Amino acid sequence: MIRRSVLLLVACAILAACSSPPNSSPSSRVVTSSPVASGSPELPTPTAIIARLAPSPSPSPSPSPSAIARSSPVALASPVASPEAADAATPAAEADAPGPRFALLPDRSEARYRARETFVGQQAPSDAVGTTNQVSGELQLERAGILRGTVLGIKIDLRTLSSNQSRRDAYVRDNTLRTSQFPFAEFRSTAPAGPAAYQPGDDVTFQIPGLMTIRGQERPIVWDARARLDGDMLTGSATSRVRLTEFGLTPPRLAVLSVEDEMSWEIEIVAQRVP
Repeated sequence: MIRRSVLLLVACAILAACSSPPNSSPSSRVVTSSPVASGSPELPTPTAIIARLAPSPSPSPSPSPSAIARSSPVALASPVASPEAADAATPAAEADAPGPRFALLPDRSEARYRARETFVGQQAPSDAVGTTNQVSGELQLERAGILRGTVLGIKIDLRTLSSNQSRRDAYVRDNTLRTSQFPFAEFRSTAPAGPAAYQPGDDVTFQIPGLMTIRGQERPIVWDARARLDGDMLTGSATSRVRLTEFGLTPPRLAVLSVEDEMSWEIEIVAQRVP
């Protein structure tokens, strides 16, 4: 009887095991590893490896600055200056740069006046000419290789003017020009002058507008000029007809001669390029 009861219980247990769903997942509690003894190395059992949860995906790492720079649309779209573009920009930069300067050589330059005078007892007038080589100044061209520019300033030492009449020279210095108080005549351009196109070595003519200062009086004046450029040397001459009274000057009147109001002012220059 007892044996029959045991067999009945075993049969019930077998039937219960066969009736369990085949796809049910075992509980995590069932597959966890048994405790490991203290001090022994932890070797995970196969059941522990299967039961371990898969790690959650980590957030995407932030791209490095170098990666951003490599893939930046702005960086890829930025145009790269070509050699042709750089060459095209060079003439514009050179055009904005100031042109070469030339300094007058005093030992090779000269200023003079030429006036008509009449001596007492002489029926026909003659020319009085006074000269000086005490001339200094600078000119600047708009760019190299072209004879167009401005007179930065020319200074003439009137105290050194001399002619063939010492008495006339003394009167002009002391009374007409008052060189002890106003020793210099000065000129500067008010606008660029000269040809826009130039072939080195050619003689060209043009006009130079500017301001002339004599005995403290500044007046506009225009010079008729001729010039030539050969490498580092610039040569030229300029002439202007003026009236002394326009500058507040009284024409010389001596006992033996008188000088006309209108006279010619002339200048010859030789200038060398400043390094």
